[in-house]
Amino acid sequence: MNRKEAIKGYLLILPAIVLLCIFTIYPIFYLLDSSLKDGSLLSKKRNFVALQNFTTLFKSVDFHTTLKNTIIYSIGLVAILMVLATLFAVWVNSKAQKHLNSLTLAAVFTPHIISLVSVSTVFLWIMDPQIGAINYVLRSIGLKPFPFLASSKTALASLVGMMVWKSLGYYSLLILAALQGVPKDIYEAAEIDDTPKIRTFFRITLPMISPTLFFTTIVATISSFQVFDTVNLMTQGGPVSSTNTLVYQIYSDAFKYLKLGPATAEAVVLLGLVGVLTILYFVFLGKKVHYQ
Repeated sequence: MNRKEAIKGYLLILPAIVLLCIFTIYPIFYLLDSSLKDGSLLSKKRNFVALQNFTTLFKSVDFHTTLKNTIIYSIGLVAILMVLATLFAVWVNSKAQKHLNSLTLAAVFTPHIISLVSVSTVFLWIMDPQIGAINYVLRSIGLKPFPFLASSKTALASLVGMMVWKSLGYYSLLILAALQGVPKDIYEAAEIDDTPKIRTFFRITLPMISPTLFFTTIVATISSFQVFDTVNLMTQGGPVSSTNTLVYQIYSDAFKYLKLGPATAEAVVLLGLVGVLTILYFVFLGKKVHYQ
């Protein structure tokens, strides 16, 4: 490669580098700087307070609750979503009827393309303890109504259930695409050896689609830690802070209470938490990924 071609290459990637610096790198440094200062968005001058925001944050019982809610939500959502998406994709891939497969995939994938605001509004009605559709059916068959979002014991699980319903089709489609890329001769060899189906699933199917499972798990984990819309629209962190998550707490501190210092400190914690989890995924799960 000569000098002219090298310069041309740098010029071609320059717009992407500029956008990356403006919208990713600069905000991270601004975030780190803001977390070490006090004041609010309306303050003309913000004083340097070093790690005081972080010290106050980790002493707060409310922050511990928020952090616990976020971790529980993320673990529950990712675990259920990956298991169901994998099983559903395997089931669809094993069916010979192409028309049935298309209809099933369309039905499951449709919630993903529906606006989250619309989905949240519909589920608010479905889960309503008084006029909700599910509780109407439960009363009709003589059972007690289920509290769903009205109880601190069930609110977080209800949000997880709704997001599983909305996201299942998207992750199933990704895994299904990986399954269709597995060479058929491997399964034919397993059938000739009379290998049990369950062993074929764990010894052949899962290793062959492990790169896609690895990717989707990381994406689902990062997405789950960023949950905001559903909490803001459906529970506002309640009841009794049982659904308060890190992103919603950041929003509340920054824009409701105008406490920019604690809000940016919480954002740094979120950034660090997601970064550490991603590294752990690569360290522990990356070794088990089978690349063809």
